[in-house]
Amino acid sequence: MKLEELPLLDIFNSLRQRHGLSLGVEEYLVVVRSLEAGFGISDQQELEQLCCMLWAKSEEENRLIRRLFREMWSPKPEREDKSTKPDTSNSPINEQSLLDDQSSDLETPGIIPEPVQAVQAVRSSRGDKEMKRPRYMFLTEYFPVTKRQMKQCWRYLRRPVRQGVATELDIEAPVAKIGREGILLQPVLMPPRTNRTDLVLLIDQEGSMVPFHDLSRQLVETAERGGRLRTTNVFYFHDYPDEYLYRHPAMLDAKAVSEVLEEIGERAAVLIISDAGAAWGNFDQERVDNTKAWIEQLQQLVRYYAWINPMPSECWRQTTAGEIARFVPMFEMSPQGMNAAISVLRGRYIVVKELDESLCF
Repeated sequence: MKLEELPLLDIFNSLRQRHGLSLGVEEYLVVVRSLEAGFGISDQQELEQLCCMLWAKSEEENRLIRRLFREMWSPKPEREDKSTKPDTSNSPINEQSLLDDQSSDLETPGIIPEPVQAVQAVRSSRGDKEMKRPRYMFLTEYFPVTKRQMKQCWRYLRRPVRQGVATELDIEAPVAKIGREGILLQPVLMPPRTNRTDLVLLIDQEGSMVPFHDLSRQLVETAERGGRLRTTNVFYFHDYPDEYLYRHPAMLDAKAVSEVLEEIGERAAVLIISDAGAAWGNFDQERVDNTKAWIEQLQQLVRYYAWINPMPSECWRQTTAGEIARFVPMFEMSPQGMNAAISVLRGRYIVVKELDESLCF
């Protein structure tokens, strides 16, 4: 089985465009790298199994991938001899008819598509010494804020408190003692400063937040591993917290909202991540009212809270997000927006200019 003869790209595009599977560049490259390493190229069954393992997320998707492979492997019918076709070299070219012919060839079951150009490019680029630099660059981060910037923002979220064994030299105390007594017999030590910030992330899941799940995961990962915070607790909800918050992103391990708020503590920093309905571009008064009731409950127990919206601020106008932003310090997901949200969580005064210059927190 030759790699260039595999209908890999056609099946991949069909899964994404015609059948709606959430596959990206990384999933496609994983299969290509596996094939280059020698996996899945011995026979058809092994290739199907490889693609099912790496692309399918359910039994239904597994059956879909196998069905597409069966259609692709079916024998190619004989085409009409080119000699019988009329000569159109001197006639005007109908671009629409060409597009229709190409699309019909790709969508007709039982016809093996043309060799995959992407696979050929990957293989040939290794030995192409004339190419000085690659024409395309595959990126691992498509987010408006990189992991490095996220970690830097989290490290600004600090409330240092001197705690523990006295190991640092206190400069002011010895100077004052010398001024009073005229002599210093022993140095004065004090405990080191430690960050006592407790961060609570409340993340909107499912619905319009599906495209931002990877972004939410990176926020959680950078806060837990690089934030240098005392504690980081993560809870999930859908649209707005009604009665329960969930510790698992699949809406499992429920806990009552009242219990979570009581355990948070007054000086904890609460950061909400949600598009607040801006992704749909509509206005939902019920969501506004329920969110406002929940924020009022939060305000009674927590001093520092902010809202990060993955949608650009210009998309908030005349939507549910624009109304929620009037009673919650809301910022867009950008380096400037994250820095502003961190400043609010530290108790700093911020003027919000995205929607209304009169809004301030």
